[in-house]
Amino acid sequence: MATQTGILGLRGSVGGLVFAKDNSVRQKPASNKAAFTSAASRVRTRENASEFGRSAQYGKLLRDALRVPINSASDSRVTSRLTKVMREVVGLDDTSDRGMRVFDSANSAPLLGFDFNANSGIGQTMFFPFDVTGAGADVTMRIPSLNPATDIAAPQGATHYELVFAAASLDMEALSFTNATVAAPLGILLLNGAAQAGLTQVATFAVAPPAANLVVGVVGINFYQQLNGKFYSLNNNATNPLAVEYVA
Repeated sequence: MATQTGILGLRGSVGGLVFAKDNSVRQKPASNKAAFTSAASRVRTRENASEFGRSAQYGKLLRDALRVPINSASDSRVTSRLTKVMREVVGLDDTSDRGMRVFDSANSAPLLGFDFNANSGIGQTMFFPFDVTGAGADVTMRIPSLNPATDIAAPQGATHYELVFAAASLDMEALSFTNATVAAPLGILLLNGAAQAGLTQVATFAVAPPAANLVVGVVGINFYQQLNGKFYSLNNNATNPLAVEYVA
């Protein structure tokens, strides 16, 4: 919608005219939907658009499935970055025709290591060893040793940390998901607390995910500042890392 910026100034579109910020006026390009949907010269464009749209759906499904941990650790471009990776996975489908390629969990390796918060990656924050494995209905994270004073690069002002671990099973065909339940979260811990060893967290699904589903496990850290007995997250979660550390 056009808006008046002065006595005569306009910005936006009015009828078939577009009023630009530099005060220039141009004709609004006509939509040629019929040519896009049927012209032989647009076949590659239609194929690319179809696969891009499908990749965006896959990315949204993953974001919906892991909404809670992602809300605490993500940047403003996470949607476009995740869609790009999903498009890469779709491109690995070597059985479907071009334009009809889909997500195959066997090709999900490009998702491994994806940082939801590009401004605070796992590699910049977490310096302790850990591994994530899956078996049956369980996805398990194991941490052999963790000394928060030396193994976590905490932002200034943080007094506590919380290890984040979550898993989800995604049906990419039905565009549905199931979340696993972490039975015993480690909770919020002191950054200057004692070193720990042999930490284990298990995320369990109600039933073992079907082989065709994508199973994703994410690992991260939330940072807090304790004040008057309450915990406050730092910098609108800008310093919290979260990454995909398991795919199957």
